[in-house]
Amino acid sequence: MLGIDVQRGVSSTLERIFKSSGNQFDTLEIVWSGETAGIIFDDKYGRLNAKIIFPSIDENADIPKSRFNDLIGYALHELGHAWFTKNEPWDNARNAHGHFVHKLINGLEDPRIEMKVINSGHAPNARLLFESLVNNILAKGYVEPDDYKNIPFMLAIEGRRLNGYGITAESIISASPYGADIDWAINLAKVADNTERIVEIAIELNKRLQKTKDKLDKEQQNNPEQTTQGNSPEPSGESNDPADGDGGPAQGDEQGDEQGDEPNADAKGGDGDDGERDVDPNGFITKQLGGGDKKETPAVGKPVYYEFNWD
Repeated sequence: MLGIDVQRGVSSTLERIFKSSGNQFDTLEIVWSGETAGIIFDDKYGRLNAKIIFPSIDENADIPKSRFNDLIGYALHELGHAWFTKNEPWDNARNAHGHFVHKLINGLEDPRIEMKVINSGHAPNARLLFESLVNNILAKGYVEPDDYKNIPFMLAIEGRRLNGYGITAESIISASPYGADIDWAINLAKVADNTERIVEIAIELNKRLQKTKDKLDKEQQNNPEQTTQGNSPEPSGESNDPADGDGGPAQGDEQGDEQGDEPNADAKGGDGDDGERDVDPNGFITKQLGGGDKKETPAVGKPVYYEFNWD
């Protein structure tokens, strides 16, 4: 498919989904000029205005059908946040407990909102699109079972597996020293009704993970000849460190995710220098399209949320 046909196809597909949902939408704008991918939206007087931003794409380039499907899956994922995620409890938890808890919330919330999109029936092939997208993200490899800083990524993958996705990468829960904690969290998240419940699970998970880590550290201190496994964890307790980030949540989903806010370093796409894997597919989409000149500054990741009627 030519790049210009991909652009038209993404726009027309999302417009059909909007129409079939029976909801009130004032505008849907697809912008192909961003440096990163993301969504900006508001809901004024019960009518949704949405702008989905993708990295720039060459209109004359030959784009594989698989990449087109990933773009549709990504757009549906971001709309899932707009439809089913609430900012306030998420942001309150991030302020009170720090950046790592915010990442844990993201890892647990992503599978939940995708299932909500699937169960809504408005996009009949949503499951296949989401499943293909996550497997393409995993094509570069999974993470090590003992990689503490990437536990949010594990939650996002294993939560989807628990929801019935055909994940090509083998599960690493049983091999992880944090496996019992991860298993506890994703099973509760599977039946969570809303973002508030996901936040509660993430806060408790953070406490459990810290206890497990402290136990592992103590065991290592008592056995100094035993090498440590995995990577050094990101601090998981309460944090007021401004280095945690100021941008808006889900590859950079921090508190203060106002429209037009500059996303933090995590939101720029891809893995960080320390090997941290993105939870949402933002970075994957950015890398696939190659990025471009920065003309838009999306509120990437967990979008600004406003109440509107989904029924």
